[in-house]
Amino acid sequence: EAMNREDIIRMAREAGWDDHHAEFDTRIERFAALVASAEREACAKICDEMEEEAEGTECCKWPTPIDCAYVIRERGQA
Repeated sequence: EAMNREDIIRMAREAGWDDHHAEFDTRIERFAALVASAEREACAKICDEMEEEAEGTECCKWPTPIDCAYVIRERGQA
């Protein structure tokens, strides 16, 4: 599910933006969209790389979606 305006404003406030800028500066929404897009692409590349690594292996069910989700979540721990 995509972030909505309220999510973006809440996160901007959590990051230290004052209320005026968090609610009225449309650049925050554009910045959030750019960051989300870059993160989605990075996550998709992880899944692509996992699939490429699995090509030619005997196990036809690897990687599973849960394997990919695990690796994506690990990105946040680095």
